[in-house]
Amino acid sequence: MLTKFKFLNTEIYIANIASRLDRPVDKYLKFFTPERQARIMRYKFNADRNRTLWAELLARKIISRKLNINFNKIIISRDESGKPFINNINNNKLNFSISHSGDYIAVSVGENLNGVDIETRARDKLDLNIAKRFFLQHEYNYLLNLNQDLQQQEFLKIWTLKESCLKCLNLNEWSDVDTFQLLNSKYNNAAGQNFILPDFKAVIGVCEI
Repeated sequence: MLTKFKFLNTEIYIANIASRLDRPVDKYLKFFTPERQARIMRYKFNADRNRTLWAELLARKIISRKLNINFNKIIISRDESGKPFINNINNNKLNFSISHSGDYIAVSVGENLNGVDIETRARDKLDLNIAKRFFLQHEYNYLLNLNQDLQQQEFLKIWTLKESCLKCLNLNEWSDVDTFQLLNSKYNNAAGQNFILPDFKAVIGVCEI
């Protein structure tokens, strides 16, 4: 079952794959190129293999519907930065991004450049040293002023926004992204938004330009 969100011109699809994480992936490897099969099998655990495999299969399913192209004819490759793209279909205007975490996979798709990141809630107490290291000073200060119940949620909102923006704009440095500006559509012509699954099971960040 898919959960769907919409942000500006970008659609975001979320799926829970908890029931598939322990299954062997052999049955589905045939849908991938030999090179991609090898990369998937490099993961030691089936859970990691399945997250990668099912996230890409979901992306291909969505793309096939959007472009009215047979699922098996779509080949997804990645550029030097790891950004996925369709390399065997010319003149398409579809951009997409893939993410996975814990029991969930996420795909964003739209005509505009976009990026998506999903993170599941950690069981342990939030380590604010991570925010101090990777966030901008005003983002870190914002977290310090919250109670513990809100800190993890807001931490994940900032984290996923940064990741989605890096994917969208093909950036490398977290310090380049000001999430407060992103939320107000004032960051390098890009805009961002968060979505939270019920019961705070996961937080999603999406960026579009």
